Amino acid sequence: MSRGALQHLSEGQVLAGVDLTRAEAVALSGTKLVTATPEGDGWKVAAGQWVGAVRCGDLEVRVTPKVGAVKVLQLLARAQGVRNLHVDVERLGLADEADLSTVLAVLFEQEAQTALAQRPQRGYRTEDQSLPVVRGRIRLVDQALRRFGVVTPIEVTVDEWTLDTDENRRLRAATRVLLSLPGVPKAALGGLRRVDRMLAEVTLLPRGARLPPWTPTRLNRHLHRLLHLADLALGGGSVEHRAGDVVAHGFALNMAWVFEALVAQILEEECLRVGSGRLMVQRTYQLDEDDRITIKPDLVVSAGSDVLAVADTKYKLLEDDGGFPNADVYQLITYCLRLGQRDGHLIYAGETLPQPDVYAIRNADVSLHVHAIDLTQDLTGIEQQVSRLHQLISELSTCRAATA
Repeated sequence: MSRGALQHLSEGQVLAGVDLTRAEAVALSGTKLVTATPEGDGWKVAAGQWVGAVRCGDLEVRVTPKVGAVKVLQLLARAQGVRNLHVDVERLGLADEADLSTVLAVLFEQEAQTALAQRPQRGYRTEDQSLPVVRGRIRLVDQALRRFGVVTPIEVTVDEWTLDTDENRRLRAATRVLLSLPGVPKAALGGLRRVDRMLAEVTLLPRGARLPPWTPTRLNRHLHRLLHLADLALGGGSVEHRAGDVVAHGFALNMAWVFEALVAQILEEECLRVGSGRLMVQRTYQLDEDDRITIKPDLVVSAGSDVLAVADTKYKLLEDDGGFPNADVYQLITYCLRLGQRDGHLIYAGETLPQPDVYAIRNADVSLHVHAIDLTQDLTGIEQQVSRLHQLISELSTCRAATA
């Protein structure tokens, strides 16, 4: 199989007999975008639930999502609480098979042209400085502890009117991430470089350093959409893995995590809207009496110390007959027994079922409810599906409480 075929993978696709070096295979597997295992005279390269693009030397690997790259960005934005990330596909001017990182880079660059058309926004930034003259507010305690009676330099806190704001630091960090991605069109690369030059005065934090969160205000209203796109670029998608002298780097996104985060965000909003408890994500519970075994359900709805419902999300399609792996059932039954729940919910990504399937478990007084969320629908449709799921969970919880 030609190495060039790795640029046209889709979720779940497997290629056999690919010509790779061992270092390339290890580096690519380390990014999690694909897994490479030896097979005969070549390597078997399998794409799983990760999508994106990585570069390893002169080798490029791209995995496109089943629902389309633009849709994935919209789902990811909605999972972060952003409701209004509308994307004009025709304005992007990209082919249908464009990968996730390319769409994000082009979208960010085009939005930056509008948001930064005049000039980057300045703002006040509070900093502690040591100066030869008094400026701002003297930090008396630091002056006494650090200078031991010496008059200068003076420890002060000043409010600088500067380009080096938290928002601009985030924008420049995202710009640098997008510039490093493989396969970005030349026009978008040129635009991203212009953005980087406009923000040349802005501090570029070391790789891995945590950027402070930004707060939507009236003053930065024109930057909201661009900052949301920056959040997507910085949201853990940038990957790099080294195997000896070979380095693979790029942008990869776990669709299972996107699906879980999307369902959790909408469910949490529903809980807050109707006042039906609060949602906890990936909370750890002790399973055995000696606290040596733990469980971590994906989603738990609680009211104070009382658990109202437990659910697990699975980014996998149901079988044609609606079947699903037994392991998923065993896991959820354990959650229900540990948390004292008579109903558990399995939430799959797939076409919507005519009605939730219910399985009564023998000798356990537990019923499993199977749901499917169709990600091919628009965001309004997806929200409605999760809203109906929340309504069912609430009704079952109320009914169980009434009969207890």
